[in-house]
Amino acid sequence: MMIKKITLREIALSIIFYAFIFFPDSPVLAFNSGGLQPLSEDQMRAVSGQGLIVSDKISGSALSNPNPYSTPFDFYRIGLDGELDLNLNMSKLQLGCGGINDHLSGNSGCDLDLDYVSLMGREGTDPGQPGSAFSLKRPYIEFAIKNDGSTTFREVVGIKIGSESADGAINVGRRYLQNGAVNQENTAFGTSCNTGVSVGEGVVGCHSGINSVSGFLGAELSISMRVRANICGGFVVGSTCIGIPVPLDAWGCTGRTQTDVDTCGTSQIDALFVDIAGTRMQSLGLRSALLELDGNGLSGVLTSLIGSVYASLNTDLRNVHKLTFENTGDFFLSFQREPVAYPRYSKISPVEEFQNAGNFGSAMDACATTAYSTPRCNSAYSVPANTGWWLNAPSVKLLDVYNENANLGTLTIGDALSLLGAPGYLIEHPEFDLTPKQNCYGSTTFC
Repeated sequence: MMIKKITLREIALSIIFYAFIFFPDSPVLAFNSGGLQPLSEDQMRAVSGQGLIVSDKISGSALSNPNPYSTPFDFYRIGLDGELDLNLNMSKLQLGCGGINDHLSGNSGCDLDLDYVSLMGREGTDPGQPGSAFSLKRPYIEFAIKNDGSTTFREVVGIKIGSESADGAINVGRRYLQNGAVNQENTAFGTSCNTGVSVGEGVVGCHSGINSVSGFLGAELSISMRVRANICGGFVVGSTCIGIPVPLDAWGCTGRTQTDVDTCGTSQIDALFVDIAGTRMQSLGLRSALLELDGNGLSGVLTSLIGSVYASLNTDLRNVHKLTFENTGDFFLSFQREPVAYPRYSKISPVEEFQNAGNFGSAMDACATTAYSTPRCNSAYSVPANTGWWLNAPSVKLLDVYNENANLGTLTIGDALSLLGAPGYLIEHPEFDLTPKQNCYGSTTFC
């Protein structure tokens, strides 16, 4: 089927067209006292976008594996059978500030709060060139309606803006590379950047970007890290080893990586998939990560004895500057007054989609595997969107996150032994080599 490129003007005209259909008596939409006027055939031929508009009604219980957050609703969808290309920059994006989520989440602020956001194209799993397009295939608006059969109690509970699929990159934030530079956006960890540390809260002062995000991310992650430490053969006072320090210097990795400094592979069996969901999330955690070791000295001994170690990672979301979408299905932004599980665009489950396409077992997605499959993979409804604003991105990529020098300092024997089993030693706020890509020309002030 041919997909037509559409413009924002055509979307606006289509919304007005449907507004006239659903609200013909609205005084705001009455352009003149004579009401709507018929168009001649010549006038109709002069209008672009004919035949692009599609509409649908979907029951919250009709599709496979409904749940308590889908069954109370009926969903009305208005869409365009086209493709929308976007390239845009926002110095600040805030949605859903204050309100009930201050109490439900325990974090006062906004459901979505991001500094310096760019929507742009991609090159593989990295952001593309300035001016490249973030593509939305078949964009649509959907309404979640409660008590649809009652003229008295019928009400709109949620509104969703989405697309059949999205392809491109979201680039976010700024990275400060000079020690002592004033971080203009992030004051939570101090106002200056400390480039002399590789882990810990001092790292966050060098970054701005994602302050909080509400939504569901079905993420594929891969990390390569060079971990350095001194294992104290005695006892530690402050950061000083009273005894004989034994150096640890090794590369570790998890997920499928493209670098040549580690031993991780590149196939689906090597991939690491993590489902992340919540309201006003501020950090990204990875528990019990199995790190394949490659190194000398103590790490060489560990490699020969056990082959791998464990670590848990916790990083502030300000350190994450990119997310890429590879024809990601069911990308949407919504807001609702109560939790709602919206229907997927295809009306079938992710597993059925991969099976129909013949790439179950090979596609780089959690729902194309048996090891990472969760209940959402067998449902034609999305993960329930919480109250407030919600971002749904069920297949995003954060690959080849690289850290050349995660210096853990002096560790006790107990800390070293914790590396040998899950959940492993906790590494907090490591400095990753993630720098936002410019999406500006010339002297544009956004940059």
